[in-house]
Amino acid sequence: MLKAEILKQAQDTEIVLSADMFERYYEYGLIVSDKTGLGYVRGVKTQYHERTLEAIELIDKLKSSSLYKHQKDYIFILYWKGFPIQWDKLKARLIEFHTEVINNFKVIANYTENTNYSEIIDDIVADEAEKRPKAVGRPTKQSIEKQKIEAQESAKRYVLISKLFSEIFTNGNISLDVFNSFNQQNSIEFEFTDDSILYYANSWLQMKTWRDAVKHSEEMNYQETYKLISLLKEYWSDLVENYGDVYNVPLIGGFIQKLEEDFQINVFSDRPWFYRFVILILISGGFRQHLMKFLTNPETKNNWKHFISKMSTLLANSSGEEVTFNG
Repeated sequence: MLKAEILKQAQDTEIVLSADMFERYYEYGLIVSDKTGLGYVRGVKTQYHERTLEAIELIDKLKSSSLYKHQKDYIFILYWKGFPIQWDKLKARLIEFHTEVINNFKVIANYTENTNYSEIIDDIVADEAEKRPKAVGRPTKQSIEKQKIEAQESAKRYVLISKLFSEIFTNGNISLDVFNSFNQQNSIEFEFTDDSILYYANSWLQMKTWRDAVKHSEEMNYQETYKLISLLKEYWSDLVENYGDVYNVPLIGGFIQKLEEDFQINVFSDRPWFYRFVILILISGGFRQHLMKFLTNPETKNNWKHFISKMSTLLANSSGEEVTFNG
């Protein structure tokens, strides 16, 4: 499709789209083109993908929502939904994200080196406690004491998370003391919270694969990643379809419903930050091809379908209680 044709069709469908807006979408990598040489002196002919108008319709919807503030972030949504995008622009956005994460680590690392670090954390927690909704009526001694204890626990979590991030950035690994303290503070008790998982985590951190993997990624890597995303969507769809509705899925459904009620959000609305994180992991994790081979294996698919069909029964047997849906 030619640019003039797309602008005309957008106008016919009452989508506001100027030539400048079109160029901005192209600059952000939201639409793709194919240039064909017309020969000496005649220049080139630029045509756009057949799904360009469909992509512009989606962009128009995203612009009308307060959830999406930055048009550059639309590229993650379009990619996730299977629209053709400029992979090099997606790559650039992932590198920006990685840089942002590292910069945040730097800030946290600097805080932990400050001699007044504990006081700073206490001040932050006190400010957050002050912002919390107050109970109706005069506060009791018990409620005040409870707030102090909660503030102290929050401060401990801030300290541990900060130390965790600081060690990752400064040393490229996590010490066993910080690892154990983090698990104890968060009441994580299972067989993998020993030094074996710490060994693998530190090996991965020391290789610093994230930035290097993204930096050297090519178009083929993004094609493979989208295939993986499509497969993961299929597996999720099998799970939801088996129970008729996502809120009926054992364990997961109840958790999602409570999350939405408590925070007044729609978990399944498009979240650029989530898509960005998943794409980054799949691009840089080094396990993409192994996961692809596993998920495309017919036996894996059959086992998955068998598992989800028996999921409620398995949970009932393990808990000794009957699992019911919708009351």
